[in-house]
Amino acid sequence: MRTKQLDVEIENSSGFTPLTLSIDRLIVAGWVGRDETALQAHIAELGRLGVPAPTRIPTYMNLSTILLTTSKEMDVVGKKSSGEVECVLIKSGGKVFIGVGSDHTDREFEKHDIPASKQMCSKPVAPVVWELEDIKSHLDRIEMRSWLTINGQRRLYQEGRLSDNRSVLEILNGIPTEDQLGIENICIFCGTFPTRGDIEFGELFEFEMLDPVYKRKISQSYRLRTLPQYL
Repeated sequence: MRTKQLDVEIENSSGFTPLTLSIDRLIVAGWVGRDETALQAHIAELGRLGVPAPTRIPTYMNLSTILLTTSKEMDVVGKKSSGEVECVLIKSGGKVFIGVGSDHTDREFEKHDIPASKQMCSKPVAPVVWELEDIKSHLDRIEMRSWLTINGQRRLYQEGRLSDNRSVLEILNGIPTEDQLGIENICIFCGTFPTRGDIEFGELFEFEMLDPVYKRKISQSYRLRTLPQYL
């Protein structure tokens, strides 16, 4: 995999400090729900779109690191793609950082090949991270939300806490190692949350991670543009 240099800022009690993270491997984890009923609901949700159920839980998908971006714009080729808010862990330089991102996916192609449908879209992340060690004691209380704007109408799209899913530390420690790709400088998307209704497609996706203990949040948004095709 190609090494990705991701420019971010670390937020702590002293303020913001610029940092460039070197990432050699991008992983997207799936089917991470802690609540079996909610997990099956999400499987059924995607099943209605023709997406096959997983053969193992959780799943780990290796994607190209070039997909990672902090851009607020995204070009797509399909009309049916959508974002998913996810906690993101980045292990780089011997430290682990926590942030928030969107596992944007081409839903039409997802019916045929799930990893390929994710490789087709950029993976936006917010340009701010926290040190995992700073919030390790209250990880389960971290809140995640996303909003979707469709034809100018903005609405809450997803909402949950990290406690709704498997521990992000469990997900991090469970990364398969038999492929010899390494686990030293990695970025892993730790799974999403069910939508408040059906999966839909809009022109603007917003997402955030809120720390209710330290009263701070990380947020990002991106606007979609479907590229015209002449076939």
